[in-house]
Amino acid sequence: MQKPTLYIDITLYAQNRLNTGIQRVVKEFLRRAIKDDFALHVLYASDEFTFELLDIKEVEAFLNDTKEYQFKSCSPIDIYNQKASNKIFFDIDSVWNSHNQRELLYKKLKNYNFKICNFIYDLIPILFPHFIHEKTKRTFLPYLKAIYIYSDLLFFDSHSAKDDFLKIQNSLGYTKQIKTKVTHLGSDFIFAPTPQKEKYKNILESRYILFVGTLEPRKQQALVLEAFEILHQTYPELHLVFIGKVGWDVEKLAMHLSTHPLKNKNIHYLRDVDDADLENFYKNAFIVTYLSYYEGYGLPVAESLKYANITIVSNNSSLPEVGKDFVEYIENNSKTQLIEILTAYIKNTQKYNAKKEYIAKNYKNISWDYFYNSLTPSLKSLN
Repeated sequence: MQKPTLYIDITLYAQNRLNTGIQRVVKEFLRRAIKDDFALHVLYASDEFTFELLDIKEVEAFLNDTKEYQFKSCSPIDIYNQKASNKIFFDIDSVWNSHNQRELLYKKLKNYNFKICNFIYDLIPILFPHFIHEKTKRTFLPYLKAIYIYSDLLFFDSHSAKDDFLKIQNSLGYTKQIKTKVTHLGSDFIFAPTPQKEKYKNILESRYILFVGTLEPRKQQALVLEAFEILHQTYPELHLVFIGKVGWDVEKLAMHLSTHPLKNKNIHYLRDVDDADLENFYKNAFIVTYLSYYEGYGLPVAESLKYANITIVSNNSSLPEVGKDFVEYIENNSKTQLIEILTAYIKNTQKYNAKKEYIAKNYKNISWDYFYNSLTPSLKSLN
């Protein structure tokens, strides 16, 4: 059988140059696909139906330096008239925000004998539209409908996300049976070792609560901040660290953080942290929190558990699937319950050490290699 020709559109990744969440998945997949036996075509969309082919060496350079690398060359490619017999268009990026309307693109690709594959991360724009930017509200449902009509293979990062997808499919009246596979995300970091930055040294040596995630309404950074302000009155040596970019509709919280009297003293908001430093923050955290109204997966939870951190999460959506019995759950994002759990671990060293030891001995980390190897058999058998 001819090896598959795999087409992946990274237009949005190349434009936004983020290194978290979906973009991390794209990066880790591509790093391995480049070395695999696919005939790999990495694409940049120049207009609605026209793509340019990116040089693989340049793609590698971009993955290693996402923030700074500038592509030097690309060449037009007529993907529709490629002679390959086993052509797969794999949408793994956040393509619902692309200027390419996926319903029109997928229809055209199917006319040229492409198989369509998608990775579904979550259904937040449908289930919780009040947490979503207006643009995504407009673009996500048409994207989802295109998947229900044209997709041949779907990957999900959790059974929770898959169940939500199927419920929505039923409610919209689409009956097409699509092949599906659930595969959890990796949580290991690959980077060139760099010296620990002096600017973070004092924070890393302190006793801090860590929250990794974009500032956005769906996540509960404000609640964690309120809980910390109460705890700080009793435990003034305690620190709080937020790591993540500024999202949308968080102007009030962002302003509060930027003007807080404990800013850069006990409260730290870091927007530009590379993987080496992020690993250091996980390694040295006292406790990690990750509160959210809904998650498709919850990658920071898996990343935290990899380092045997006591991790406090919301009890909803995919988070119990990821955290299992290794994390502490709070119900309904209760500030009272959050403070109680944090206080218990602050005061009881024996309880704290026993929990960390249990996680270290029993938690099985999922690597990005495992993630990649769980996807590729389904891709390679798609014909």
